[in-house]
Amino acid sequence: MLDQAPAFLQTLDQQKPRVSKSWRKIKNMVHWSPFVMSFKKKYPWIQLAGHAGSFKAAANGRILKKHCESEQRCLDRLMNDVLKPYVPAYHGDVVKDGERYNQMEDLLAEFDSPCVMDCKMGVRTYLEEELIKARKKPSLRKDMYQKMIEVDPEAPTEEENVLRAVTKPRYMQWRETISSTATLGFRIEGIKKEDGTVNRDFKKTRTKEQVTEAFREFTKGNRNILNSYLNRLKGIRATLETSPFFKCHETISSICQDPV
Repeated sequence: MLDQAPAFLQTLDQQKPRVSKSWRKIKNMVHWSPFVMSFKKKYPWIQLAGHAGSFKAAANGRILKKHCESEQRCLDRLMNDVLKPYVPAYHGDVVKDGERYNQMEDLLAEFDSPCVMDCKMGVRTYLEEELIKARKKPSLRKDMYQKMIEVDPEAPTEEENVLRAVTKPRYMQWRETISSTATLGFRIEGIKKEDGTVNRDFKKTRTKEQVTEAFREFTKGNRNILNSYLNRLKGIRATLETSPFFKCHETISSICQDPV
């Protein structure tokens, strides 16, 4: 159990609160997918992370995601797990325009102007089997080299600069070390504000101070919201410790709120 606030939340809580409007509602969720979108008609569809084009809007506060058999099995299991209150409700699969989809609850449907922070949890965010597979058949990846130098031109070795390519294991391990994944056990993938602006520039957000500043900006320093996050996290952790599903699956976390 969490018996005290994480260090970065303690830091935020110690700051003098800013004067802000009352907040009306707040929701946190831990769910199985790295996709967070807003589907209300007055907002553009915003995807903070993951593969584009997987979702469609549906009626009655639901969304559709392209069907995947293994994902459907996960969703079915979650509906019978203690984690059910913390994930989108699953409503089975449907066919639309000749294509099959998994149908689930739109977690942003009740928000007026949703603000979303997408986080990736864990001290390692790739599967061990991915690393083993990549090591067995190493291949040089020019695309990953390009991604690396876009973030940090000094990251590649002299040999990698000559080849202008890196192996996938090298890239995956490097990616974990430049963010707060290695230092805090999670990293921020992206933030969408109530005005629709999106920021995905968190690849080098690594230190407690940098993460604290990102949370402060996201919540506008509202201590009520911060305390709600902390209480929700405690509840989630207690549930995860008893969840059969969590013991053998990965989890992505997102935070949503209306503007303060």
